[in-house]
Amino acid sequence: MRNRTIARELAIQALYQIDLRGDEIIDEIDTFCKNSAEKQDIYTFAISLVNGCRTHIKEIDEKISAVTEHWELHRMAIIDKNILRLGVYELLYRDDIPPKVSINEAIDLAKKFSTKNSGTFVNGILDKIYTQFGNGKLKDNKYTSILQEESEIDYGNSDLHIHTDYSDGTLTPEAVVDEAIRLGISTISITDHDTVAGVMKACRYGYGKNLHIIPGIELSSYLAPSEIHILGYFVDVYNASLQKALKQSYEDRLKRIYAMADKLRSLNVNIDPQEVFTLAGRGSPGRMHMAETIWKHGYCNTIIDAFTRYIGDKAPAYIPKKTLNPQQAIELIIGAGGVAVLAHPGLTQRDHVIEDLVKYGLKGIEVYYPSHTPQAVKKYVEMAKKYKLAITGGSDFHGERKIDTPIAKVTVPGDFVSNLRQKCICHKN
Repeated sequence: MRNRTIARELAIQALYQIDLRGDEIIDEIDTFCKNSAEKQDIYTFAISLVNGCRTHIKEIDEKISAVTEHWELHRMAIIDKNILRLGVYELLYRDDIPPKVSINEAIDLAKKFSTKNSGTFVNGILDKIYTQFGNGKLKDNKYTSILQEESEIDYGNSDLHIHTDYSDGTLTPEAVVDEAIRLGISTISITDHDTVAGVMKACRYGYGKNLHIIPGIELSSYLAPSEIHILGYFVDVYNASLQKALKQSYEDRLKRIYAMADKLRSLNVNIDPQEVFTLAGRGSPGRMHMAETIWKHGYCNTIIDAFTRYIGDKAPAYIPKKTLNPQQAIELIIGAGGVAVLAHPGLTQRDHVIEDLVKYGLKGIEVYYPSHTPQAVKKYVEMAKKYKLAITGGSDFHGERKIDTPIAKVTVPGDFVSNLRQKCICHKN
């Protein structure tokens, strides 16, 4: 039996258990797949299928419901429903699997794990989805139809710049989802620094709730003499190149904290790097964690003061993070199926590089941002028009570390998000 066939069998068993018992067994599922797989690539493929299905489950279920006129989703056998979910995920969200392989594998799963008629049922449903949402051209251009449809979603009032405690925010992904719903906004994007772990968790928790969650990230890049942050939206969080780069970024973040601590000691500011790592917890350790540690030890009056005096871009203990340059960050986002946006250009103050960023593939600019003045907004709106960039905005929410920027302090209308989504289609065409 082929490795990927074995992985699909593990994945369908895992999805079945999650459907029965809920997301609280996610950790158990990971252990199950790891222990059941004889080879690492079997485990890796199986868990990518499980996580991919869970991330996109709302859209997948909508597609299935759209083509099953006489079969409501909740009336289907659990095993058939999850075989369909797996098949739809492969058809519409993976570009490394031929459509016919995905359909045939789903039929074989149905024959093995369900009733004698399930293979025919699964084949019929997946064939309709292939035709309707893939436009019969999935082999050559499999994303176009599904993206065009999703670009017509009414995203409503949207905050596209939010951090969780997986980077330098203070709220968990679940708490962010709950707060966004409480505030009545329609769409959020979690854009943690150099990690997608938080948005993955938010998508699982937010399934079935009245909130659109756009998979996002804020990549750190360096162009002398300072950093340029690139936001990525609608990214494939399981993209192998992205995951590899994020692993390297995490290791570089650890080294950077040690290097900053060394510089701080020369300024008679004694900070133990381990204390910074403890504060960061499961998140990516960064300057915000270092600044808070400096403040807690009484070396400054506020967290902002810690940046000004010690670790800001022009401060004496600043250490640049040089893992990526802006071109590499943009290309990484595009490679993961996303759209690249320049973060808070009013803070970055590097307007002269925007033309080059556009040449690298930049498709958007964060015009609406808490510290942008009306004059700055006007300037960046004009730049967006000049370079045909999508306009975005958000609160840059960090929880208690930036108490003056709550979720939804800055929002953009849904048509801005639809325009941003349309830029993804341009990448795929």
